[in-house]
Amino acid sequence: MCQENGFSLSMILKSMHRIPNLRFVILIVSFLLMTGCSSSVNPTIENTPSITVSPTQKLLKLTQTPTETTTVTDSRGYLTTPQELIVIARKAEQGLEPYHSAVIDVLQWADMEWKYELSAQETCASSNEPVWNDNGGGTPILYAKALAYHLTGDVHHAEEVKNILERIMTEVVSISDDTNRCQLNFAWGTPELVASADLIEVYWKDQTCTGPTSTSYFDSEIGSGICKSLFQNWLVKNPYYIISLSAEIATSNWGAAATNSLAYIADYLWDRPEVLLIHRLPLAINIHGFVTTYSPSESFAHANQLALDRMNGYRVEYRSNSSCDVLEGKQQRDDLKPVKSQITELGIIPEEARREEYCNISQYNGIYQNYPQLYLGHNIQQCELMLRRGDTSCFDNVETIDLPEYSFVGPDGNPKTTHLYPGRGSIERAIKAIIVDSNTEWRHESALDVAFRYYYVHHTLPGFELWAAKLSGKHLSCDQDICFGGLTHRFSIPEGILSAVPTVSPP
Repeated sequence: MCQENGFSLSMILKSMHRIPNLRFVILIVSFLLMTGCSSSVNPTIENTPSITVSPTQKLLKLTQTPTETTTVTDSRGYLTTPQELIVIARKAEQGLEPYHSAVIDVLQWADMEWKYELSAQETCASSNEPVWNDNGGGTPILYAKALAYHLTGDVHHAEEVKNILERIMTEVVSISDDTNRCQLNFAWGTPELVASADLIEVYWKDQTCTGPTSTSYFDSEIGSGICKSLFQNWLVKNPYYIISLSAEIATSNWGAAATNSLAYIADYLWDRPEVLLIHRLPLAINIHGFVTTYSPSESFAHANQLALDRMNGYRVEYRSNSSCDVLEGKQQRDDLKPVKSQITELGIIPEEARREEYCNISQYNGIYQNYPQLYLGHNIQQCELMLRRGDTSCFDNVETIDLPEYSFVGPDGNPKTTHLYPGRGSIERAIKAIIVDSNTEWRHESALDVAFRYYYVHHTLPGFELWAAKLSGKHLSCDQDICFGGLTHRFSIPEGILSAVPTVSPP
């Protein structure tokens, strides 16, 4: 019998045995599917073309005869793999929730037209530009098409993804390095570009495209070659080069988005070990101005270490004039000891808390604040990537070292001393600070879906049972961080223990 709420506590039982290497075969509409189970899981789709699809049309979409059945090998796997999507599609065909409604919602996005103007040099005039790479614009449409390729077996979706990526790497010659906003905007959208390319790996592996022939930011030559190689070149010469600076100088959500995006790009270059990625450093760190380069494996390890160090309080915020790392100013409450950037032992993210309150609060005020959740969303996405490379250290991170007199040089160039308490750096503790301690509304549902799936088995803190109530299923889209987490990570059917995610080796 179908359930209306895919995440009621009574349904959150251990589930989903791994079913390895199944080949997806689209079946005729079954009796269970035609019963038309309803669900409260509906997407909130903003700033996108309106479409009208009847429930019958949505259901039939799942049962169309594919023009080609997808091959389920060669994907690295970021938030999901072809094999996982095939299992999800099978459950959806049976009318099981939350899979049934989630697949329908994603296919609605996939049916939208990706029709955007691209510029030879993208300048990121606002937080929503370029629209083609925005989470309220082209990003969910592109990623949904890549997901739909494996959910339906229809090669037309892979063809669309290939054509879109080819347009991007041919028409977008460079991303402006004069605008700080591009460092953030492309950190938001690049992981989905990578994941979309990964999901069509088999389809375009030996196809020819046009794109950049060089990985150098300063080389604008466009030529023909293997699609994947040219796209890898574009990722190195454009988003990686631009984003790398924020990864080094920001301990806020800017830094979280940047390290996540760099890790995605570096991982996608696993088969190009000879490539050198130019990694920009600020003068505060690189006083001699030397050019820094990393191999893909070095870059992947560096991006992950930056994330852990940022969480544990070992990084310094250079981008903001109101940084907590100054350890004074109006961003710190006068009656409390100042706190530097980190995830505190109480789960507070000071560099985000100061936007609405102060760096050194002990609990959020219970009013929705976007920035801590945005910070966590990108961190969770990077943790998931590390998990799929066999590394649980990000999800499990808790720094137990007590440093009563931790010394560092602040962003003002002056030496500072502060107390870094044991228990800091925990993603689980940071989520608890929002959901349990302050009972704050959670809006970045896709990110919470991903975290919930891991901590359902591995949680260590009280109050975890309250997380599920925050997953209403009303925002199956993108939230400036993770896209479609309700499709890839939500579960409800009592089939046994949750299977571990598939893993491959890091680059």
